[in-house]
Amino acid sequence: GGIGKKCGNSSDQLRTRLHKQTQSMNKPKAGAPPPPRWQAILLPFLAGFLHLRVFYHAAFQCIYRTFLLSDASTIASEEFRRNCYLLDKAIFIAYTFDLISCSLGVVPFSRCRNSRDIIGHHVPTLLLALPLAVPLWGGLRSLEETSFSILDSPVGIEVRKNFITAYTLASGFAYASSLNEVFMCFQRVEMTLQGAESFGDVPSMKHRFFTSRAVIFSELSYKLCFFWGMSIIACKACCDFDKSLYDAITAPTDYDGSVWKTMFTIYSSPAVLRGALFRAFSVVMYPSMGARCLKKIKLFHKEGNALKKAV
Repeated sequence: GGIGKKCGNSSDQLRTRLHKQTQSMNKPKAGAPPPPRWQAILLPFLAGFLHLRVFYHAAFQCIYRTFLLSDASTIASEEFRRNCYLLDKAIFIAYTFDLISCSLGVVPFSRCRNSRDIIGHHVPTLLLALPLAVPLWGGLRSLEETSFSILDSPVGIEVRKNFITAYTLASGFAYASSLNEVFMCFQRVEMTLQGAESFGDVPSMKHRFFTSRAVIFSELSYKLCFFWGMSIIACKACCDFDKSLYDAITAPTDYDGSVWKTMFTIYSSPAVLRGALFRAFSVVMYPSMGARCLKKIKLFHKEGNALKKAV
């Protein structure tokens, strides 16, 4: 009896600790009325499907087709640019919808404490990353001269294949993180339906799917794989993209430009700057985010063991 009581106390302490870490999540600003309940359920539900659409384009149109179908060697330039446009369009719609939800007092992600977390992530993407891709898929040749000279090359040319493969994989693995948002949006819906404000309230919920231990573990594991795995692949693809432009510029036998001139030509490409922006963000943010995610997994596992012993 004493052992069971001790384990039960340990479980309660772990639950309290987890609750304190997330209790401020999704609380409206002081003095602001809470959003209507239907709104707090509907907006995250719709946001989840919008981010699922982003994941479809990133995982299937980019990663799957490039790895398994080897589309890069045969894809037409117009189709490549159209795929780039469709991914960026899906990102724009999903991120804008998230910001609209936040403006209405609804934080659609279960693990975000307040709207500032979402704004800090989404606004740079909307104002910097997405516009830098417009010249490539929008046909602005004067801003992407080297890129379009590569795309105008005959299908099957090595440098063209490398260019398309690198850009596609960089975009795909960078935005495969959208599956995280899908998890969090549907967790928010499930929690709101049952009156839970944070993960500390989850054990008291009667009906759990997206907030079940199996799904939460899958979500945290996927996050860790992205921070310490897929983001590295995306950074490597960004470097390969830069190299494809370098190879195209220096390929002519009569090219005698200096290293500085070559580098200036490469990094005057908006698409290359987009990749540089992602790499900078990844190096600064993702190692620590991955460490925090690993800490959550360890705490989650420790809590699970305590719950088993208590039972």
